[in-house]
Amino acid sequence: MEDNRVTLSLKLDDREVRLVPVIIEGYQLEIDGKNVTSFLSHDPPLMRAVAALEARGDFGVGDLETASERGKWKVSGNGQTEPAEND
Repeated sequence: MEDNRVTLSLKLDDREVRLVPVIIEGYQLEIDGKNVTSFLSHDPPLMRAVAALEARGDFGVGDLETASERGKWKVSGNGQTEPAEND
């Protein structure tokens, strides 16, 4: 069965970041087609929050990649490689 839910996507640091629906887990996060998901969420507003932060200029792909590696997710950071820690 084909999953026809909408995939959310945006550009961060000139790279394509997509929230791709998967049947069982909910969504996976991809950067330039590479699955960087260590956290799967049923909550697509995550990408809208990321887009809003990117528009403000203080959040970038490095935050997502580092968060993925550490398994820590948040919607704040310095736009480079050091995401904010979870409370």
